[in-house]
Amino acid sequence: MDNKIASFQLNQLPKKTFEITVGIPWSEVEKTQETIIEEQGKQLEIKGFRKGMAPKNMVKEVLGKEKLIRLVLEKILPDLFQKAVEELKLKPVLSPKVELVSTDENKDWRVKFLSCEEPEVNLGNYKEEIKKTFGIKAKIWTPGDGKEEKPQDKENEKEKKINMALEWLLKNLKIEISGLLIEDEVNRKLSSLIDQTQKLGLTVEQYLASSGKKIDSIKEEYSKQSQENLMFEFILGKIADEEKISVTEEDLNKAAAKAQSETEKKALEGQKYYLAILLRRQKTLDFLAGL
Repeated sequence: MDNKIASFQLNQLPKKTFEITVGIPWSEVEKTQETIIEEQGKQLEIKGFRKGMAPKNMVKEVLGKEKLIRLVLEKILPDLFQKAVEELKLKPVLSPKVELVSTDENKDWRVKFLSCEEPEVNLGNYKEEIKKTFGIKAKIWTPGDGKEEKPQDKENEKEKKINMALEWLLKNLKIEISGLLIEDEVNRKLSSLIDQTQKLGLTVEQYLASSGKKIDSIKEEYSKQSQENLMFEFILGKIADEEKISVTEEDLNKAAAKAQSETEKKALEGQKYYLAILLRRQKTLDFLAGL
């Protein structure tokens, strides 16, 4: 669909959430319907006609109004949303929720997209403040203190400093995260819970009864976890951007070389994008520990 034909109206909502109302001319809807009816007609077997030979009006009747609307929207919405965000100069981080405003016959259609962008992260003078925290709370080994530093001690100290840095960041940086992102994370966790209980041969209700929890308390717990996880994700991403922390091909190859088996190595090599995200996060945590 030509983005000059569709009209886009942007409504900026709190927490970097946005709503786009799209007007789709009936002429474009009709054209898409014709294409779909032609495509579907080649596959449908309708009594009294050879496959693919039924008249269009019968194909349309067999498909039904609701299915035809769904097929039209499936065909035009992905491209339409992409064109909308490009024209409006938005950078969504979430697939949009779609609301059908009107899909009346012989009238322009109207739909709404609801999505969000990354929250704004103002790091302020975080490096100086974290250094102060280390100076107050951290007991760091130095040569000549009469003790030999062991590798495990060094690793424990690093882990301690990372936790202190993350605690400071979480407590002191205020980030407004869209409820859409939190809801998406909660739903992902709930889906994972369902999968886990099914593997155990339980229903979610049985699991909740055995653990003494209620679905509302689980959702509240997941919501809190999701908010915290998302905050860390965006904060660490901002730090990595500002400090120009990147992952090289050499980093990826070294990580893959540490695999315990050939199968694991191939799996890592096949998921380089995800591996790069994990390595960049770890480099950022190492940076914080070295402040």
